[in-house]
Amino acid sequence: MYQTPVTCPQCRTPFSAKIEQVFDVGRDPAAKQRFLRGRPNTVTCPSCKFQSAIASPIVYHDPSKELLLTYVPMELGLSNDDKERMLGSLTRMVINNIPNEQRKGYLLRPIEPLTLQGMVDRVLESDGITKEVMDEQRAKVMLIQQFVTAPSEEALQALVKENDAKLDYTFFDLFTALIQASAEQGDRAGMEKMLALRNKIVEMSSLGKQSAEQAKLFEAVANELTTMGDKLTPDKFFNMVIEAKDDQRLTALVTLARPLVDYNFFMKLTQKANQVDDKERERLQKLREMILETVGQVDQVAQQQGQQAASVLQALVNAPPDQLKQGIMEALPAIDNTFMAILNQNYEAAMKQGKKELAARLKQIGDLIMSTIRDSAPPEIKLINGLLSIEDDEERNAAIKRRIAEFTPQVIEAMKGLEEELKAGDGRPEVVERLGKVRAAAEKEAMMAKWKV
Repeated sequence: MYQTPVTCPQCRTPFSAKIEQVFDVGRDPAAKQRFLRGRPNTVTCPSCKFQSAIASPIVYHDPSKELLLTYVPMELGLSNDDKERMLGSLTRMVINNIPNEQRKGYLLRPIEPLTLQGMVDRVLESDGITKEVMDEQRAKVMLIQQFVTAPSEEALQALVKENDAKLDYTFFDLFTALIQASAEQGDRAGMEKMLALRNKIVEMSSLGKQSAEQAKLFEAVANELTTMGDKLTPDKFFNMVIEAKDDQRLTALVTLARPLVDYNFFMKLTQKANQVDDKERERLQKLREMILETVGQVDQVAQQQGQQAASVLQALVNAPPDQLKQGIMEALPAIDNTFMAILNQNYEAAMKQGKKELAARLKQIGDLIMSTIRDSAPPEIKLINGLLSIEDDEERNAAIKRRIAEFTPQVIEAMKGLEEELKAGDGRPEVVERLGKVRAAAEKEAMMAKWKV
């Protein structure tokens, strides 16, 4: 990736743009998604927000699929000699990063699709995606374009009604991918517009209404399980599952309390099935099949999340030191509890194995992630976090007095909401207590400040 001067074709504003010519999945697993998510090297003018694609040679490499693709846009008008020289330089960059013992024959026979879309198709085909599936996805992308260009609210509603059956999870996944592509290209206005449109379509669609009802059910079951606390024993949970009034409640219970659906759970279910009449036994057998199916789906999602988190972590570990912070910024949407758990597991393993250099790198990544998250947090959250980090009560109260002007009603409400969320969840008691002290002191000082005025 390199910076190059660009002039906007619409408003003629000069600016600097990042160009990526080598997508090497072996070194950077996230490169595959960057390549597939949107048009490579599409830039957004910082002045007028006009988007344009910069024609540039591209090399794509995935060693796990033994796939090496090269592409040169025809509009560059390069001679064969110039084309071979440019591609030769880029492919050498790929090969030089591969140890000699891992180099294979496919590296000497790169595939040259005639178009960029042909290049994308080759990548998808290597994942086992058929032409029929690709055609279906292109149709969905065209449908998204229809929604984006809908002239009015009435036209949007009519489009949703006409295409309701096509608005499935794949459609919304593609829509989300396009939104992420806009964000990566720096088009914040376009991203926010598309996100608002996507949310509106979700609300209008049958799938969205169904998902909303399911979300309410999951929230109700989650609250029920949380309220039970220590009273939620394996026996109590078992009874809740076999007495579930419908399939939706059963799915919610099994999904939210997956660790309780273990070997002992199924043993107890088998024992119970052997002790009842034929009609009840048949019901319990169907119930068992549904539980197994749900457990399989939950475990598959967890495995996929784990694999994705591991790939992102590996890319950050391999990132050059001067690009680590930028890599973390790009990876923030994929950094969640699963990622942090895998990061901590790898750090502990490296420490136990005496791999001090790797442990230091992992610690650096963890510290940079936390600082990046803190820096990108809203002002009120930064304020709250800063005060929570002060352990001494007198010092904390003095800081509250100095910054009392920042404690708006919105900040106080945010503190109350955070306090309730921590109490309802698994928040550490000492943090909940300290947050309560911060809020109480802030409310007191805010009230005193009003009296002083």
